[in-house]
Amino acid sequence: MNDSKSNLSKVINTYQAANDVRTSNFPRRRFLALLIAGAGSSALTACGGEGNGDDGADIAGVSKLAATTSPDGTTIPSATSIVDDAGNMWTLVSNRVTRNGTSIATGSPKALTMLLWYGGGVYAMNTDGNWYKNGNPWASLGANDPRPKVDAASLSLFYGLNGHMAYNSGIYKTVSPAQQLALLQDLGATIYRCDTAGAGMSQVLADALNGPFRGSGVQIMPVLNPRSAGWDVTSTEAAAYTLGYNLGVNCTKPLKGLVKYIECGNECDVALHIKGNGASTSDWSPAYWPSFRGVIRGMIDGVKAIDATIQVGVNVGIPMAYRAQQMLWNGISPDGTEAGVGGAAQIRWDYTTYHWYKSSYDIQKAGGTAATDILQVLKDSFGKPIWLTEFGWSGSLDTPESAAVYVTSSMKQYLSVKDKYNIQSIMMYCIIDPNYGLIQPDGVTKNPAYGAFKDFVAANPV
Repeated sequence: MNDSKSNLSKVINTYQAANDVRTSNFPRRRFLALLIAGAGSSALTACGGEGNGDDGADIAGVSKLAATTSPDGTTIPSATSIVDDAGNMWTLVSNRVTRNGTSIATGSPKALTMLLWYGGGVYAMNTDGNWYKNGNPWASLGANDPRPKVDAASLSLFYGLNGHMAYNSGIYKTVSPAQQLALLQDLGATIYRCDTAGAGMSQVLADALNGPFRGSGVQIMPVLNPRSAGWDVTSTEAAAYTLGYNLGVNCTKPLKGLVKYIECGNECDVALHIKGNGASTSDWSPAYWPSFRGVIRGMIDGVKAIDATIQVGVNVGIPMAYRAQQMLWNGISPDGTEAGVGGAAQIRWDYTTYHWYKSSYDIQKAGGTAATDILQVLKDSFGKPIWLTEFGWSGSLDTPESAAVYVTSSMKQYLSVKDKYNIQSIMMYCIIDPNYGLIQPDGVTKNPAYGAFKDFVAANPV
């Protein structure tokens, strides 16, 4: 979080993490992690039950005639129930498939762990990963997931959003992955940036990618958050590298084969910025730089060790912190001078990521009187595709109406220069948030910015 946004921060209660994450309290406006989720749904022990067919009864006092059909790709346990296009309500109860409260036999010899509504049919999957399609009798599909597996590299990247799907508390725990997907699809977003700080959080993302997101046309881009995994900026480069490497390995394992892109770190530069706007080598702490470089190197190596085909990106949060990225790229360390000292390891990434908010004004005219085109600097410095993995208005300083105006104007600007600078993705922060969200913290109330985002995407397909 950069200085111009620091007054918008608030202290968030943090939660005891799973084994690989420590607990601490610190003010953050975004990515307020340490909310490590469990490893997904627990396997149920009983086998699929025998049944007597549909008796037409309603379940839990809900009339099936008044029910709304569940979105394509809805899954249980992500959803509490599935309503098919005939109004029948399906659930998993004690590992038995029920329809309108009556147990239905699937023929599966093993415990059932997932129920799926897809393409006009109901499917069940057991603990062996074998699928069954509803019928009389249910048809065995073996290990063939009925949803197509889409290569993430073939999906559109340009319009994206941020969210916190893997949180184990708050609104993102209440709004299911299927419901979050439905919002993304309504907005026209095709990529969802979600933070992770451990294997448990990554498993939540993996479950979503194997669940409702599969075949949806929307991919997830995980961002590793070392600050929520115990990274200490005062640690040695070797210790920081080890932490980053383990974080990269642990977070990538559950996601191997499911994601194409991973961002390594979230605004880690903020911890070592000591003065100025970040554009000078001397703006950065010589004492803390080795730990910063170590954790970035470690995350990249950890991700690549699990899946070398995954593309990695590195972001900064200080408005003019492109200098920090240049120093990482060129093996320069700050020493209090403008030149710094060379000879360190040169770090490479596959796409350059950057954060930019309304409070920092125009990204093409940054830095006051000596205006700097940040996008041109990034293009010239690294020659890699550019992703704006966070952009947004000025939080509570904006009215709902001015926030909506900013959404339209900023997206119009980025779209107009995307080919000039090779901008592959712009990702608004964020889908649900009290100050920066398209949707209010109740998960339902849509701000004017929601309509602005949706209308712009619909009018400007990429």
